[in-house]
Amino acid sequence: MKKTLLLTVLFTSLIVNAQDRQESTETESQKRITEFSERKRHNLSLDVIAALTFPAFNPRYEYVLNKHSSIGADLNINFDDNNGTEILEKFSFSPFYRQYFFSKEDYGAKGFYGEGFLKFYTYEDDISYDVYSNEIASSKNYFETAIGVGIGWKWVSNSGFFIDISGGLGRNLGFADGPSERELAGKFGLNFGWQF
Repeated sequence: MKKTLLLTVLFTSLIVNAQDRQESTETESQKRITEFSERKRHNLSLDVIAALTFPAFNPRYEYVLNKHSSIGADLNINFDDNNGTEILEKFSFSPFYRQYFFSKEDYGAKGFYGEGFLKFYTYEDDISYDVYSNEIASSKNYFETAIGVGIGWKWVSNSGFFIDISGGLGRNLGFADGPSERELAGKFGLNFGWQF
């Protein structure tokens, strides 16, 4: 009877000990998942190339869906009336979906990524005529939409500061019937921002 009782107590303690080990392993994994769920999922940044090249304001918002993907949008407002080019993009709104690759952590939205985007934009075409030695200058605004792909890399510090370098090209869908129809639309940037 003592041997049976001793074996039962020993067997029960082994089972309880094994369950504790299993729960601690699950707890670590669950802890990382919970940490990701509570992690800062909102990214807000500003494109410094647009600010330095043109007098333009180009903010970006990105929401992290999970450790491998996110959605967001770029907004570009160009304040420059004449930068030496005939065609100047004045305003654009570009929603995107990103897929992150090579992320070894349990939280993501950093490292190399590919994205698909739509770009809705307006541009201005400056037209000059010389009629009987009288110069006539006019400008006309056009609206265009492009669909495209891009790639980039995002570095994120532990404090939430990040740097994002990206570039992409899109094919215009042909809504604008301007005199100088554009076939491609670009999307490039160097963004500095913060996760919150």
